[in-house]
Amino acid sequence: MLRPALRRYFRHGLFPQLMVFEAVARLRGATRAAEELHLAQPTVSTQLSKLSDTLGLALFEQRGRSLEPTRAGKELQAACEELIALLERTEARLAALRAVRPDILRIGTLPGAQGLTARLIATYCLRHPGARVDVHVGDQDEVLARLLSGKDDLCLYPASGDHPALAMSPIVTLDAQGFPLLREWRIGRPRAVPPPPAAEIFLREAVENAEGPAAAATPITAYTS
Repeated sequence: MLRPALRRYFRHGLFPQLMVFEAVARLRGATRAAEELHLAQPTVSTQLSKLSDTLGLALFEQRGRSLEPTRAGKELQAACEELIALLERTEARLAALRAVRPDILRIGTLPGAQGLTARLIATYCLRHPGARVDVHVGDQDEVLARLLSGKDDLCLYPASGDHPALAMSPIVTLDAQGFPLLREWRIGRPRAVPPPPAAEIFLREAVENAEGPAAAATPITAYTS
């Protein structure tokens, strides 16, 4: 329910009226305010009149060729300055949310898979100019630990052999055996966490760009404990 004390402010067009008032109070004249706001002077005068009627108070008094705020006008001017400052801070926060922040694709890989990783990343970056990729090279224990702790989105590790990390937490893997390398590798991601957009695109294109029908036909499989 609208608070009774604020009912008078719940009027269509009140914010434009306040912005017109603020400009007139700051510039001490309707003509200069109209020029700054790119409005016709009669429009400015009409907005001021409506605002005065809404508040039930005179907001300006004529002094020579200038419009001077009354006591009520000065109080409203101070409130407008606070309102504008608040909106500017809000807009700054919202602008940060509007800014396009490219996903950083985070990949862990073993030394033996660096060639494959570089090839996949190069193809990905060619398709997506401006993409950002962070690669961490380590041994299998470290790479899988980083993946399961969320430090990396994807990792490349040998398909042969078992590892305790695979039993502790399921990993969704993509078989990369069709790539032109001597060993068979898998691309893994945590099963319980949806991949970020960049990682999802990377996984899909890894299959599409693989050389040979084996990789193109390989499904995504899940390792469970």
